[in-house]
Amino acid sequence: GFSFLTDSKKSAWMPVVNKILGQDAALVHKGCFLSLPGSETQVYHQDGLHLNKKCQKPCHAVNVFIPLIDYDMTNGPTEFCLGTHYLGYENYVKDMVYTPCVIAGTPIIFDYRLGHRGLKNTSQSLRAVVYLTYSSVASGKEFRDSVNFSRKRYRKLGEFVERPLSREERANKRRKQKK
Repeated sequence: GFSFLTDSKKSAWMPVVNKILGQDAALVHKGCFLSLPGSETQVYHQDGLHLNKKCQKPCHAVNVFIPLIDYDMTNGPTEFCLGTHYLGYENYVKDMVYTPCVIAGTPIIFDYRLGHRGLKNTSQSLRAVVYLTYSSVASGKEFRDSVNFSRKRYRKLGEFVERPLSREERANKRRKQKK
């Protein structure tokens, strides 16, 4: 059903990704994020920093955001600060922001170093976005983001969800409630 998301031969955005990163671009991260109704504006950030702090290097990774609903200014679309992927120009400048309000399914492709933030969601609907991160493999090993995707940063789902009661525990609970 959804193989077009991860199959590089079926993904409509791959010609652009390959033009930026090369024919050996690899999918390194994928997922979905949500902006719930009432969510505040995110802190401005860059997903990744420059790999070399002394001179500008070519793009080593790109994000592809695929909104699952039409973007408008009420549901908290992503605001980008143009030019912030250039070394020395990483700071937020209000005059350089661009907020694409695209229809659902339209891929938004950007350099991993580009500054951005999700705006506040004042609508009554959640805003869901699929994200895909690709990196160049030209060096023989693709880039892996060990900051944003560190196992230390995230807890396992089981730590958030209570273990369901066993059949025996439920029966004991019912017995105690009857007393």
